[in-house]
Amino acid sequence: MSPRVSHRLLAGGLGALLSTAAAQQAHALDWPEVPVPDQASGEIVSEHMLYNGIAMRASRFRLDQSPKQVEQFYRKEWGNAVVTTPMGNKTVLGHMTKSGYYITVELSGDANRTQGQIGVMEVPKKDLPADGIGKGFGRLPDTQVAEDIVYMDTPRHVRTLSMLNRYTPLQNQQYYARYYAGQGYARDGSSSACTANSPHCVSRFTRQDDRVTVTSSRGHTGTVIVAVVE
Repeated sequence: MSPRVSHRLLAGGLGALLSTAAAQQAHALDWPEVPVPDQASGEIVSEHMLYNGIAMRASRFRLDQSPKQVEQFYRKEWGNAVVTTPMGNKTVLGHMTKSGYYITVELSGDANRTQGQIGVMEVPKKDLPADGIGKGFGRLPDTQVAEDIVYMDTPRHVRTLSMLNRYTPLQNQQYYARYYAGQGYARDGSSSACTANSPHCVSRFTRQDDRVTVTSSRGHTGTVIVAVVE
């Protein structure tokens, strides 16, 4: 099933961190069951992905009840072992299992309906390398990597990175054009034209069966870059 989020992975090299983590965390596919109300309908987003180096499973559900009613359902299921965090018009419930997994349930909606996002993370048994997020993916100096996600349940282990920097969309596009040309990629004709004033630039690169899409967009705090590596 196709993920919603802002992400996918693998290109200039996944790097030793994520490839090693994938091998070591194969057992993480034995996820704990997360209860949902009987009336809920839902679907799996990803059976197994690495979110910033942490093994994770994601799903979502919907039902015709208010978020408060759904929250009460989880309080009955988990008792006092629930942490509630309000986040704007959403509520995030957290629960640590005895088997070493942390479950989050994000609830949003109105008085008549709820959308839920469930995340199950395997709590790392040791600290992850500080430089692991974004490892192996080229980027301009001082670029911050917010998310680095590898979908392990896709045939090509698609990788998505979300980043932020102070350069313009054009500067980012020019950097990636040089970067991928040096790795034998060709710029795809469907890439957008980009100028110094462009608020949004999209570049696509191909090398045999490999594909990379880089989107750069001006934001309030800099340029947001989303890269999808297939």
